[in-house]
Amino acid sequence: MLRGWFSLLVCAASCFAQAPLTGELEVVSYNVHGLPGLVTGDDTLARLKAIGPKLEPFAIVGLQEDFVPEGHPLLERPNTFPARARFDAALAGRVYGSGLCCFARAKVLSTYTEHFRSFNGVFDGANDGLASKGFLLQRLELAPGVELDVYTSHLDAGGGREDAAARADQVTQLIRAMQTRSAGRAVLFLGDTNLKAKHELDARTLARWQKATGLRCACLASQAECCGRIDRVFVRSGAGLALEVRGWGVAPGFTDAKGQQLSDHEPIRATLRWTQRAL
Repeated sequence: MLRGWFSLLVCAASCFAQAPLTGELEVVSYNVHGLPGLVTGDDTLARLKAIGPKLEPFAIVGLQEDFVPEGHPLLERPNTFPARARFDAALAGRVYGSGLCCFARAKVLSTYTEHFRSFNGVFDGANDGLASKGFLLQRLELAPGVELDVYTSHLDAGGGREDAAARADQVTQLIRAMQTRSAGRAVLFLGDTNLKAKHELDARTLARWQKATGLRCACLASQAECCGRIDRVFVRSGAGLALEVRGWGVAPGFTDAKGQQLSDHEPIRATLRWTQRAL
């Protein structure tokens, strides 16, 4: 009798071990325009307060321009994410940190932050030199043994050639990080790239980034051509984890009572199906 039960347990354990773990993630990238009201021309804190609760349904959230310190709690407090990270360290002589924030419903295995070495403009060129831009990397455990590297970033703004050159150098830093810190691993990128598809240098930078890292734009899961947006969701499968994009688009509901957007950017969301695979 005991021998029979033991055989059944061994069989059940074997079958369970062979069945790959799988799940679904709803992710969003959102530039929240979290600058002082004198810059935005509106009530920044009221907008951020309205945005906070709307982040709750997502599994992973990457935010950009989370600059004003009194605005961050308005984004964070209304939700129940167990994992929260904000890259707010400011470089010497800068007014703000990176403005990057990541919320997630997963165990955080490690966190890494890095400032960009290049920028263009302080009082011109979109004023990037007032902020300490860079990228935030969190390694998440979706399930036992299933790991995902999540990058959040905000590249240099501005439409000049010097701005495009700064973005190109910033992408070089991201490539190096993804080739070293995330070598062979599954990657999710959420961010405001400021890379414009119709800008010649930006287009070359974007193509170089994707070729060097194997990232693909999530929008191609739902349409034949890349969306061309500067706010992007990129994905890459890797060792132990396959990522399939099941949906992509503008996240609904991020509007005020008058139907106006709560930021000068629209939130970009993607639905990802993840499956554990053999190492």
